[in-house]
This record gives sequence, C-alpha cells and structure tokens, in this order.
Amino acid sequence: MNERAKAILDFWFVQSSIEDWFKKNDKYDEKIKKLFFEDLKKAINNEYDEWQDTPEECLALVVVLDQFSRNLYRNSEKSFEQDYKSRLIVNEAIDRGFLEELSQTKIHFLLMPLIHSEDISDHEFGHKLIDIYLKNFEHYEKIKKAWNAHSIPIKKFGRYPHRNNILNRQSTDEEKKFLKKPNSSW
Repeated sequence: MNERAKAILDFWFVQSSIEDWFKKNDKYDEKIKKLFFEDLKKAINNEYDEWQDTPEECLALVVVLDQFSRNLYRNSEKSFEQDYKSRLIVNEAIDRGFLEELSQTKIHFLLMPLIHSEDISDHEFGHKLIDIYLKNFEHYEKIKKAWNAHSIPIKKFGRYPHRNNILNRQSTDEEKKFLKKPNSSW
C-alpha cells in the first residue's frame, strides 16, 4: 500500500475515535486540514484514481472524498461536491468484490457514501449491503438505526432538508417542521 493511503487509514481507523468520526470538532477538522488537505485536492483532481485498484487504497480514497471533504468544508456546499464521485468509486469497489476483503469497520466507511446520497436507490442498496456484510458486526444495531434515520428524509422529501440552507435550496413548510425534530440533521 502506498504511504499516503496508509497514513490516511492509520489516522482514520487507528488514531481517531468514534467521537472524532461523528461529532463536530473544530480542532479535529483543523488536524485533518493540516495533515490531509493536499490529499483531498489531489483526490478531487483525479491524481489518486489508481487507488481504486486495491481494497485498502480504495477505502482511503473514499475516506478522503466522502469524510474529509465533510470535515474540511463543513457548512459549505463544497462538503457535498464529492458525493457523486464517491458513489461511483463505491459501486466499482462493490463490483470488484472489495467488501469481501475488508474488516467490518472499514466496510461501514466504504459504504457510507450510499447513505450520504440523496437518491433513495442508493439508500436501499446500502441497507441491503449492511444487512449482508455487517449483520454480525458489534455495532450493527447502531448502524442500522442511524441509516434508517438517514433514509427517512430521503423517502419523505427526496433530499436531506438540513442541507437546504447550505445548498441554497428553498425549504418547504413540511421540511421546516421535520428539522425541528430530533435526528433530522447530521
């Protein structure tokens, strides 16, 4: 595995905690910026496309495009600009059998772009895959609950209402009501 992909995976899966992954933390975002901003730019510019050829490097590419972009461009439309590319990479990884070669924690993050999608078919596909690959994972119930919660607004509105302001989309009255409920924004 190349050094940059290894550094990304070590940072994400060894040095970071579940709190780092899922809670807003400006210091953590700043750390990612310092260590990996250049990697994100290179990934965006297709300079890391060859990483798609092995499971671990492919996962590192998805972490950079899907997760680091959210940390580095938090509260900006740029945080979602790599979603389409990430999903293409994930679908290719699935077709190539990479899920068979990764640990369950890594599978969870490889599949994450599917639940970040605003396309219900990605959600449905993602749910099937976690039921197959993560059903024996110690965090399966938590993941299933979180993914179910993420699918609710997509089924109801065809999009994530909490992104509306960032993406300059007009919220409907129903979406505004929805956003006042718990588990409506991530």
